[in-house]
Amino acid sequence: MTPARSGRLFDALATTAVRCASRPAFTFLREDGGEKGYTFAALFECARAIADELARHRLPRHAPVGILVGSQEVQVLHYLAALSLGLAPAILTPPNRRMNRAYYVQTMDAVLAYCRFAAVITDVGELAPAVATLAPFTLRASGAAPDRSARAPSNSAFVQFSSGTTGVKRGVVISDEAVLSQLDTYARAIRLAAEDCIASWLPLYHDMGFIACLNLPLTYGVHTVMMPPLAWVADPAIYLRAVHRFRATLGWNPNFAYAFMAERVHQRDVQGIDLGSLRGLVNCSEPVTLASQRRFVDRFAPLGLAPNVFWGCYAMAETTFALTHGCSDEPAYLDRDGPTSAAFSPGPAPSVSVGRPIAGVELRVVAADGRRCAEREVGEITVRSPFAFSGYYNDPEQTRLAVRDGWYSTGDLGYETAGGLFVCGRKKDVVIVAGANVHPQDVEEVVSGVAHIKPGRVVAFAAFDEALQTERLVVLAEPDESCNACAQLLSEIRQRLQAAFSVTNLEVDLVPPGWLVKSSAGKIARRANREQWLNRNESRVPLA
Repeated sequence: MTPARSGRLFDALATTAVRCASRPAFTFLREDGGEKGYTFAALFECARAIADELARHRLPRHAPVGILVGSQEVQVLHYLAALSLGLAPAILTPPNRRMNRAYYVQTMDAVLAYCRFAAVITDVGELAPAVATLAPFTLRASGAAPDRSARAPSNSAFVQFSSGTTGVKRGVVISDEAVLSQLDTYARAIRLAAEDCIASWLPLYHDMGFIACLNLPLTYGVHTVMMPPLAWVADPAIYLRAVHRFRATLGWNPNFAYAFMAERVHQRDVQGIDLGSLRGLVNCSEPVTLASQRRFVDRFAPLGLAPNVFWGCYAMAETTFALTHGCSDEPAYLDRDGPTSAAFSPGPAPSVSVGRPIAGVELRVVAADGRRCAEREVGEITVRSPFAFSGYYNDPEQTRLAVRDGWYSTGDLGYETAGGLFVCGRKKDVVIVAGANVHPQDVEEVVSGVAHIKPGRVVAFAAFDEALQTERLVVLAEPDESCNACAQLLSEIRQRLQAAFSVTNLEVDLVPPGWLVKSSAGKIARRANREQWLNRNESRVPLA
């Protein structure tokens, strides 16, 4: 595998396009069943034509440019066009029919207000006075007037966004040097080869899809098959069919996606499918559970899926993407003993490692007093790497709070043992009920395992109980369409939670399909759901 060259990201991509001109670059599967394929030469030729149109607008070099379009194909072409002109593109989250509209508009307003892009390329009519798919225009939405003189740092390649799981999204500025270092290091860690093929339904406005399924394959001449995220949600078997048809070898997915596919894929939809080509499925983006992986392997082993197919990864937008890598056949991949910290008693299933640091990465788990934690002691994960971000765009105060002496405080809790890193949850998401620490992701996992509850459509958070002067645990869940006994389902959920966490001060509600808010990365947005629940008299229609 040829390493990424130093210099500009676009120069590395263009060099690969020349070297791999006739090779397939992307195949875009469309919701209507059609598809469009591009060789590397054809992809860059189309991007060049769009760049010629963009150049007429005379945007200053390093100008931040938002890309707000629904099609992955159009996103990729305009991203490359903007890169070629030395602009700093940012792929923004377009609305879709499953998103909570009010939350989407509120979030996008906040993004536009502080980014003040020099231009926005969009086909989203609701947020603009005009529609322009192939040329930029000045977006004026909710008073967020653009700044034609805006500049990103001179060494910036692009702006990507944090997921917004616990608050408003922040723009993360990534330099050419950082992204090229990340791509080279991560490609070596996973032993990426030109013969590989990536299958992905991931959105490109999130770092996992953007780096692993767009920039990584573009840099190294690897074919990627992309399917629309909503098409995958409606029919998760399309992912498996794409793996079979294109002999895909690699894929990246969040933890919930594996349980979702194991439960929702019908046997009739995978008849004759062979998954033996997969050599690595990365479980990334949210806390990893062994149950999710086992369900997926058990379900699809008859289709040729290798039992050791899973790889661990710890990643975030602020470090371009990946910090660790690990394989499920390594001795340190599972930890049956768990952490020593009393607040994190080990569960019945072993903890799953997100891997070991890749080359150049330093990880340090620190306690509240700043000392480095002992082995198995839970603390906040801090990182230092050659692919760290240049800072939050237009937000020096948050940058100062997040980075100290070169170390980035992730806000994630975890522990180390046997050289592996284990992530326990978010520092700010811990719910303290009657003096006991309860971690929302553990609650959500338990409830997701209840029959008739949609996997990944559960949220847990704290609400202050004025009467008892303590926090109570609130759990919201979306039942599937086959549920016709809400009272019985609520009772079962409460019994499971009381048994698992010894918590009696809790409230469980079932909410209609689509009511729960997720971030653009597909993660449950706990803060937004809490706010929506608190305003339930105006916005919520309970099922029970």
